Amino acid sequence: MRVSRWQLGLLVLISAARTAASQDVPILGSDREASAELAKIVAAAKESGLPVDPILAKARYGVTVHAPASRIVAAARAVAKRLEDARSALAPQPTANDIAAGENALGSEISRNSLQEIRKVSPHKPVAVPLGVLAQLVANKVPEKKAVKYVTELIKHGATDQQVADLGNDVNAEVKLGSSPVDALEMRMSRLNAVLGAPGANGDAASVPTSLQ
Repeated sequence: MRVSRWQLGLLVLISAARTAASQDVPILGSDREASAELAKIVAAAKESGLPVDPILAKARYGVTVHAPASRIVAAARAVAKRLEDARSALAPQPTANDIAAGENALGSEISRNSLQEIRKVSPHKPVAVPLGVLAQLVANKVPEKKAVKYVTELIKHGATDQQVADLGNDVNAEVKLGSSPVDALEMRMSRLNAVLGAPGANGDAASVPTSLQ
């Protein structure tokens, strides 16, 4: 079964939310030089305060599918670079999960500007879930600008993380049943807009039904 990048990203976020039993760097077969280089990448990321779970997950996936050691190292280095870019785009104080979700989005060819748009409407709250849903919508062929518009609209109207996640999952299910991605998104958005309160001055909902919390 082929795992999409946004699904892999969600798995990384889940694993990052747990206390890892081990963060050992995988050994890349008999290639000691590549293994040492991978260890350096992980150590440098950790030293700079970046979450290393996405790097380790990428490396372990490469080992699982028997990718060449050189490709695993290159992929790990690319993940580390995207983690740096995501942290910068989501400044000033992104959580580890925010950074991991931002890296996943950037790896899905979502622009840095889109990450900044998400942060702009949610400056003081975690944005891992909205970023994950953004990546999910784009993976389902929703145009990036439209996906950003709707995700930021949900944040402005005070939608909970669960509501945002449900939107992405519902659109995904509708697309699998043959619906147009944009039609599925707009239909789900219209239903949410009917129950969400008007946005407040800081993007918080003026009124959100208790049943939707």
